[in-house]
Amino acid sequence: TSLNSKLVATQKHFFSPMAVDACLALDEDLNLNMIGIKKVPGGSTEESFLVKGVAFKKTFSYAGFEQQPKYIPNPVIILLNIELELKSEKDNAEVRIEDPTKYQSIVDAEWSIIYSKLDKIVASGATVILSRLAIG
Repeated sequence: TSLNSKLVATQKHFFSPMAVDACLALDEDLNLNMIGIKKVPGGSTEESFLVKGVAFKKTFSYAGFEQQPKYIPNPVIILLNIELELKSEKDNAEVRIEDPTKYQSIVDAEWSIIYSKLDKIVASGATVILSRLAIG
């Protein structure tokens, strides 16, 4: 019924194969709600296309992102909800030391935690890392 809307009715010939291909791209156990439509301002409706996979309308900005590939075939994706950087704790954690020479052991322990997390990420075989939190 949405192909009969006044916005795309004149382009049914263009959108109907795309809609069918999107439905056929789903596995048997996935529901139609897994199909998303992203509206991008500008351009014409005839510039629309089907992305089989996941598309991000996001500006990636990190050191060296220009050299990174923009297409990764058969990616292994890891989703993170952890921080991978040293910084002060959110809850104003406080560490008191009597001997200033022990400060380095605390810093080393923090780095050890980060390296342990990184080792697990590498061991997962992930080729794409998506994180909600900072990666420093």
